[in-house]
Amino acid sequence: MDISFLSLNLYIIMFFVAIVSGFINVVSGGGGFLSIGALLLTGLPPSYALATNKIQALGSSLTSVIYFLRKGHIDVAEHKFVFLAAFVGAALGTTLIQFIDPVLLKKLLPVLIIIVACYFILSPNVTEPKTERRISVFWFSVIGGGCVGFYDGFLGPGAGSFYTLSYILLWGFSIDKAQIHSNFINLASNIASILFFMFGGKMIWSLGLVMFVGQAIGARLGANLVITKGKKIIRPMIIFISIVISGKLIFDLY
Repeated sequence: MDISFLSLNLYIIMFFVAIVSGFINVVSGGGGFLSIGALLLTGLPPSYALATNKIQALGSSLTSVIYFLRKGHIDVAEHKFVFLAAFVGAALGTTLIQFIDPVLLKKLLPVLIIIVACYFILSPNVTEPKTERRISVFWFSVIGGGCVGFYDGFLGPGAGSFYTLSYILLWGFSIDKAQIHSNFINLASNIASILFFMFGGKMIWSLGLVMFVGQAIGARLGANLVITKGKKIIRPMIIFISIVISGKLIFDLY
């Protein structure tokens, strides 16, 4: 694809967009709506925007996971099967999106995101662990890893919030612990999507790598905030981002 229309100024703008998007991704999820929207505004076709978005999204998930691992907040052994299931689900979703137009899912997505926002608005105790695990590792891997991972590969934006909600509802995690592990599982789906989008040849690597750096910076800032003030900021951030995103999606559709 001819990318001569991508000027230096545009690269700079997208770099700063990625910083904001990376921060949002780590703290609440949903930064993909900002980054994909910005990529589409550059004039890239939707398939190229989705593919390039995965390169830059890896910057936030990789940076935040390294930070959380160094701080001892992620038990890799406990979540390895969830990680693997998310990888497989995202690989399937990424493969499928290259052949069909996700019209139905785009129409359903605002409803799903509004449900997420309503849950966090109406549940006052999400900052603390609520219950024991309601399902086994196998079924959580299928639902919270594979199914959400499939969505992440197929469309993507908002997947972080869905991972977080899965951890809260199905495994009883507190909101900060859920958000931390959401970033870990999101890393799996981002890696899978990049690998399988590469076969389609629709990635703009120069733009994606510039935004990767921006995402990494935003993610580092967000990861520190999640650990120090996570219980105070994650819930209002998820509610705010969910309402903004669902409103924009409904506006675009109707």
